[in-house]
Amino acid sequence: MYISGSVSIVTGSAQGIGKCLAEALVSRGGKVVLGDIQDKGSDVADELNAKYGMRVAVFHKCDVRSPHSLQALVSQAVGEFGTLDIFINAASTHGTTPWSDTNGDNISRTIDTNLKAPIEGTRVAVRHFRTGARKGCIVNVMSMAAFVPEEIAPVYTAAMHGLVGFTASCATLALGTPPVRVNSVAPATTFMSGGRVASDEVIAQVMRCISDESLAGDTIKMPVGQSPILYEGPKAKPTLYSKL
Repeated sequence: MYISGSVSIVTGSAQGIGKCLAEALVSRGGKVVLGDIQDKGSDVADELNAKYGMRVAVFHKCDVRSPHSLQALVSQAVGEFGTLDIFINAASTHGTTPWSDTNGDNISRTIDTNLKAPIEGTRVAVRHFRTGARKGCIVNVMSMAAFVPEEIAPVYTAAMHGLVGFTASCATLALGTPPVRVNSVAPATTFMSGGRVASDEVIAQVMRCISDESLAGDTIKMPVGQSPILYEGPKAKPTLYSKL
């Protein structure tokens, strides 16, 4: 899929890697809807519009734990830019540590933000692509906790494991009409909160998920100090698609 001329949604884009991804998409000729629970996402949109001298970004306040909020992002993209091509689930929370001292609300917030929200975001995007008979691309930004358990954050780790399985199970969507590709990028935690160089590497892998039409249901692992590794894992069987 070409990024130039595309319209994307990026959740968690008021700061961090989500913000970097929104900037990267616009720099490549795309337009973007920034979804975040923090109002400063509006400043990010204003900065992008001022930089490019045109309306290339719009902010919509969004709590990714709310299916209604996620659907509103899709409506915002269509209302502002006429369509939607790419949906990036980048919102995340590491949870409160020590996790055993937290209450059920904090545990639910970690699971809802890191697992349920990407699942729901994928659902509303797939429905949009199918309704409009337009191919689409979805990228889930997770972390290497999906493959290297974090002792201090077992709930977060569980959510990341679940997201890998969910992504792999969506592989058969690429065989449908229209085709929808769902992939994931799993940076090390230090990459997620690190400097610009680390962010650039994550951006490169997300852009790969968008542009490489051969990827479907895949997760790109990004271990510290190693080159990215394509993790295909056990995927859903193509024959199952006709039963969906």
